[in-house]
Amino acid sequence: MTSEVAGRQPTVLEVEALPTLADYGYDGGRIAFRRFCAQVFEPGAPRFLKSDTGALVVFRHADLRAMAAKPELAAMAPNQVFPGVLTAELPEEKPVGFAIADLIKNQLFGANGELNASLRKVLLNQIGPKPTAARTDVARAIATRILEGLPLNQAVDLVEQIAEPLIGLYWGGLIGMSDQDALAAAVQARRMTPMLFLRMDWEGIREADAAAKAYRALVEGSGQRALEAGRCPFVTAIAHDLAAIDIADDLDYGGYVPKTVGAFLAGNLFDGFHTAALAIANTVRTLLDHPEVMTQLRAEPEKVAAAVVECLRLEPPVIHLNRILSADLAYDGLIIPAGTRVLMMWAAANRDPEAFVNPDRFDLNRPQQGSTTFGGGAHICPGRFVASLAARSLIDAMITERIEVRAAGDIDDWIDNHAMCQLRRLPVTLEKLDA
Repeated sequence: MTSEVAGRQPTVLEVEALPTLADYGYDGGRIAFRRFCAQVFEPGAPRFLKSDTGALVVFRHADLRAMAAKPELAAMAPNQVFPGVLTAELPEEKPVGFAIADLIKNQLFGANGELNASLRKVLLNQIGPKPTAARTDVARAIATRILEGLPLNQAVDLVEQIAEPLIGLYWGGLIGMSDQDALAAAVQARRMTPMLFLRMDWEGIREADAAAKAYRALVEGSGQRALEAGRCPFVTAIAHDLAAIDIADDLDYGGYVPKTVGAFLAGNLFDGFHTAALAIANTVRTLLDHPEVMTQLRAEPEKVAAAVVECLRLEPPVIHLNRILSADLAYDGLIIPAGTRVLMMWAAANRDPEAFVNPDRFDLNRPQQGSTTFGGGAHICPGRFVASLAARSLIDAMITERIEVRAAGDIDDWIDNHAMCQLRRLPVTLEKLDA
């Protein structure tokens, strides 16, 4: 697959000349994504594609992993994602879309270089592997409480009645939110979904913008109150580390330093509320297709962590993320020009047969290395440990409480036109197994 030949000068990759995502059946959402994967890994398929906006599409496992490690591959800075929206000249009455931009500019996902590393450290100090593992019992208790509060043998929506409350209450407990506010924040995070559509419409943006305002008020307000009261070590520690960052804002490339701990929490926990809820729902959705796996996990609960990795390899929350080249990239005999936008199709790499033998098969014993569910490189998702813990906690609670989850209607109501694999709803029944 390499294009490098000894002694040959690098050639400029002509993105405009590449086949398109549409040529391979992809126009957003999980159903189109599955259609895409069924075609793009066939013999003779191209190495790269382009999106309908002209971005370079990288989808093969080896290319994604290698390019993610290149310092030239940068995150999209706030002014690149929201051109003209965050200017100081905006009127007092902010335009529709401003609330989204003003929230998302606080994310470390829009920072590069030193600021990306600094903000990432602030977050990982609190939600990295060790602190997250220490909260395992808390997460399991939340999952158990939710299951015990739902009716047996009646249809419930796993998305809105289990996944969202589980992750909402988890984050809420860390930042001092009331249960009511934590659950409301999870709902508002879901209502922001239209901002992730590939083709946006005015009504969808209005809905997402209003949800962004409501979500931010809940999370930022709770974070600030917790800091003032001094009752949440999680918030206090983040505020302390955030205050130590002395890096100038650069909305065009470097990124933005959140000015309060509340703004930091609201911006960076949006994915914690939204994407982690998808991870929980997608894990259960995968197990519904493989009931034999759940039977095995009841006998071997030590394999739950491996099962979650495999579930999310097959049904990852995120399909793709946007990047941009900050400088010319010399890669495998090619020159990819500075300024090229790059669509990193992380979910496709999980189905690349060059990386995963029989990629469509659920294999509980598959080696866990190499998954690209949460991205890779300098901008890998810092919330991956919490998302995995939440999904594991639900399965653990199902095992401990002897709860069997069964489909109770259409379990493939996937949202199309979307950068994520997201179910609108997942109707299931909870049934008690015999002792």
